[in-house]
Amino acid sequence: MNIPVKWSDEYYVSQKRVVLTQEQLAIPGLRVLGHHVMSTATEPLVLHFHENAFEFMVIAEGTFFLQASGKKYKVSGGDVFVTPPGEIHSSNEMPLSRGEFYWLQMDISHIQNLLFLNEEAGEDLVERLKAIEGHVIHSDDKDLKKLIKKAFILGESGENKYRAAACLVVFLNMVIEHSKRSGVNLTGDIALALDYILDNLTQELLLEELADYCGLSISQFKQKFKDQLGVSPRCFINQQKVESAKTLLLEGMSKTEIAMQLGFSSSSYFAAVFKKFTSCTPSEYKNRARNE
Repeated sequence: MNIPVKWSDEYYVSQKRVVLTQEQLAIPGLRVLGHHVMSTATEPLVLHFHENAFEFMVIAEGTFFLQASGKKYKVSGGDVFVTPPGEIHSSNEMPLSRGEFYWLQMDISHIQNLLFLNEEAGEDLVERLKAIEGHVIHSDDKDLKKLIKKAFILGESGENKYRAAACLVVFLNMVIEHSKRSGVNLTGDIALALDYILDNLTQELLLEELADYCGLSISQFKQKFKDQLGVSPRCFINQQKVESAKTLLLEGMSKTEIAMQLGFSSSSYFAAVFKKFTSCTPSEYKNRARNE
């Protein structure tokens, strides 16, 4: 049985992942500010919680599968995933798929001077954050990403901690407002394409044909799809195929059989796509699931 751990991020810098902590940021109440960008899947997030701290995960690109208090969630580009203090969450033993996200942890142990706000303003902000219902906030507002990205750049450079904090105050207030009207709004053409993809995962699914199916040029289709779903059409298609492949693997189908059934050009290409999204080969996934 997995036991949740009280998680505390440490300062870390690599080409793909940067974690800034209170020591580098010097902003009251800001425990962590980080940026993650990967071209392949990475290890799963373990079952954990953050004591006395909200966590906000802003998806810049890609789709991720997360879990909070035993419920599963799918978040994509433009979404904000919110976990309140002490709530147990993870990636449900699934690797973090390829993509990009920013995240921050805000410590509410001491309200006074939180993000350089006076005590009254800090208390008001925390109370409104506590009132957020649900975990996933859907938004096509690009300013959310711009604000947390700007705060991260300022925090990383040490250029101006007051400007960084101001960006985060605006960001958090926008999150609160979006939480009141959160929902996925797809235009008719993209909704049509989405339904077609999900109904025809066993086909090859050429982007030119999909664009023509919903009456758009290929460039319009790719742009509208990514704007509304936060991920490119090809990435979405492959991700859905991989999810279907997991079920077929556990049902006993071979790698070659699955590649043929899901419209991949070869078993080796299928295996490469599968590993890109799961960080393991089809055989490794089947063995891991069998052991679990």
